Amino acid sequence: MKSQYNRHPFILYKYFTKQLLQFFLFALFSLIVLIFFIDLIELFRRSSNKIGIAHLQNANFYNIIGMAGLKIPNNIEKILPFASLIGSITCFNQWRKKNYYIISRTFGISLWRIITPAFITFFIIGLVSIILLNPLSAIFNKKYHQLQTIYFGQKNLKTFNFDTKGFWIKEISKNTQLIIYASTIDDVKNTLYNVNVFVFDKDKNFKKRFSAKKAKFSQNTLNLYDVDLISRTDKFKKIKKYTFPVKSKSSDFNVAISTPETIFILDLPSYVLKMKKYGLKTSKHLIHFFRLVCQPFLIISMILLSASLMLRSSERKVESGIVSITLVLGFSLYFIGDFIFALGSSDRIPPLLAGFGPTLIGLFSGCYLISDIDEPKKS
Repeated sequence: MKSQYNRHPFILYKYFTKQLLQFFLFALFSLIVLIFFIDLIELFRRSSNKIGIAHLQNANFYNIIGMAGLKIPNNIEKILPFASLIGSITCFNQWRKKNYYIISRTFGISLWRIITPAFITFFIIGLVSIILLNPLSAIFNKKYHQLQTIYFGQKNLKTFNFDTKGFWIKEISKNTQLIIYASTIDDVKNTLYNVNVFVFDKDKNFKKRFSAKKAKFSQNTLNLYDVDLISRTDKFKKIKKYTFPVKSKSSDFNVAISTPETIFILDLPSYVLKMKKYGLKTSKHLIHFFRLVCQPFLIISMILLSASLMLRSSERKVESGIVSITLVLGFSLYFIGDFIFALGSSDRIPPLLAGFGPTLIGLFSGCYLISDIDEPKKS
């Protein structure tokens, strides 16, 4: 008899978790399709607005479809909390209509015991999104940005591009192309250190290389100091100073780093350490890393908030007010996170607080509200 009693709660937990998962997957699929068509419309709009830009390639229908498809993994990462919120609201509303929760409580099963298996399931979904979906999203984001440059150009082209080996800039003129590399930079003095300048002709054939200990920008020129010259025709030469005419002005001395969304989560710590080594701002990348780590807990927070509000009343009638409040609270938690992300990126609050703060607030608030429902009321 006792084993049969123990078996029934397990079947009940399995049924409840399966039902919640079904509503979640339906909400996730609906949001993916909706956002895919929104992205598709936006890409078609951008493709049709390329007037007077002859050097860019024209994107056909299949190119646009492919670009919209490349955004799907990143979109899934972003909408997982929303899908869990909407799916759980719909599921808990069904529980109220069919009195599942009331019947379970009558048999002495607490709300914590009912939703704990669901928490474990959704925590695993969050881990899968970090381990499997994140690297796929990073690869697809890189490809998307490359295609975006080919078909739509770059609106805010930075001067220097940063990778884990240093800084790079490309200068193109009518007759020559320059690729400038520097191991470190001083953006206050507009000075480069350990500089190599590779010179190519208009047909992209290598001509010569200049190596210098230091280089400095001033009035559309790049001045190299203590220069070693190596070319295809001449012998090795030493020059005290050499000047290149360049397009980059001192006021445009910026650094373009890889966006956090294009970096795999396991590569982010080493990339951030490299950025610190070169004296670059790391707040945005750190906060993105912390938010990725918090993803499973954010999903659980949405379910906690939904359960604490939707199951507070035992009435079978759907109350639009409760549904609206639950949606508002869930979306507010997410967008407050974006606001705090902006504050953290501008160094107004610590990255650790900006990354973990909103999720922990939602998690602890949801736990408190669930405990308040489960607590026996004094008559």
